Amino acid sequence: MAKVPQEMTYEELAQEMCKRADSLDHLTAKAEMARRAAVQDTWKSWMMLASVIVAAIAATASALSAYYGYLSVIAKLAK
Repeated sequence: MAKVPQEMTYEELAQEMCKRADSLDHLTAKAEMARRAAVQDTWKSWMMLASVIVAAIAATASALSAYYGYLSVIAKLAK
């Protein structure tokens, strides 16, 4: 009994895609590959968003650090 496409490895899906282009096995393997690519793209999009948020927090912290450093220099010069 054949596996369902969701349980197949990439190698097994590649074997199914080597069949005739109009066969059901080929088309289901192609659809499963497209589904996996979409899921992976969604995950990568979330990771990209998370990295942008972390970078924004780091830039804000750096700007605040520079500002407080500037204020301490001004305070020392005022004495």
